[in-house]
Amino acid sequence: MNDYHQTLVMFTPSMEDDVIPENLILEVLSRLPVKTIIRCKFVCKKWRDLVSDSYFVHLHLSRSPPCLMFHQYDFPSSILELAEVEYEVDYHRLTLHHVKTLNLHLSADPGPREWISLVGSVNGLICLRSVRDSTYVFNPVVEEYMILPLLQGCAGSLGCWASTLGGCGRISGCCARTLSYAFGVSKAGEYKVIRLCCGWAEPQFTVKIEVCTLGTDEWRSLRPTHIVNFKKELELESGVFVNSHVYWIIGGQIYNFDLDTETFELTSSPPGALGDDQESMQMLGVLKGSLSLFSWTSSGFNVWVMKESWYKAITVIQENVNPVLQSLEWKPVLLIDGSEGTSVLIFLQKGTTLLAYCLNTNKILDLDLQGNFWTVMSSYHPSLVRLQNFEVRAKVGGQQVSFHI
Repeated sequence: MNDYHQTLVMFTPSMEDDVIPENLILEVLSRLPVKTIIRCKFVCKKWRDLVSDSYFVHLHLSRSPPCLMFHQYDFPSSILELAEVEYEVDYHRLTLHHVKTLNLHLSADPGPREWISLVGSVNGLICLRSVRDSTYVFNPVVEEYMILPLLQGCAGSLGCWASTLGGCGRISGCCARTLSYAFGVSKAGEYKVIRLCCGWAEPQFTVKIEVCTLGTDEWRSLRPTHIVNFKKELELESGVFVNSHVYWIIGGQIYNFDLDTETFELTSSPPGALGDDQESMQMLGVLKGSLSLFSWTSSGFNVWVMKESWYKAITVIQENVNPVLQSLEWKPVLLIDGSEGTSVLIFLQKGTTLLAYCLNTNKILDLDLQGNFWTVMSSYHPSLVRLQNFEVRAKVGGQQVSFHI
């Protein structure tokens, strides 16, 4: 018997009206999978009102088990998969239970240059952006989406390639191309999309920051920041959201954007973790609710976690690293919490296969997943947060987006 039918057996509408306190109904419903809750909305009007109430939405979100979300561009399709995770470290497996598949398609301007990439997810809302800098936020559970205002005066991710190759002759500090995006929520509950774009004022690198708050119809430009020792040709990964802050590694240092004060500044880095070793790899992530850094060098792996200050949580010397990871034919994709306090690194091997590596047990966990160069993964918490709660509807002239479920 599935969760939905078990719930109906426990609570018929006539029973709950006469006997069962409302707080008990909330306790039970808030622990159900989100797909079951959606079906429960059709049982009776009272249940529909209960699960649509903002208190219930936040209660359920606080108890929602984490899922994995992976996005893969395989022309002409742009596929987003949502899956629940079952950790079986003892059996060398990390099992993914399929929840939903979405084929993301831009009907306004289809073509090889208009693919969509994943920015991130917060409280069940997912942010996407196209290579031309159109930006979208949607909730696949309640099947709602919004299109953010189109950025003006920017060359987009394809950008001004002349500037990438040494300068386009524009004025110093100009916005030459998109560098990165991020998505997060402030302590005040404001959901924001952040865009970093870049210009050059030799010998310094200039980052211009633009912010769009959901519920408004505009992007706001903040004061540019100068950064030294950054390689112009690079494009950053999406920013990592942790506790009302977004973080990037830029020029061998960690930078932090505060979503409440909207300030962008240099933050502390683990000692020696962001060196200039040509064979090193670094990736920010979230472990146990804290900012974390995975660092690989020729001497082995380190995982650092930021609490009051940075501390080294895991060290694996090169001699003990699993042989699969002793070559250079892999790249880190995502750092996540495993079961029983373990930490798991998901990585792409030889550009085709996604594998998981338990950093505590040194075991490779089979994912049975294929990937490619454009594969991006993120954690995801299913939720009932409604985009219709944001009063202003931002639109892009004549453009429509469809999410095929």
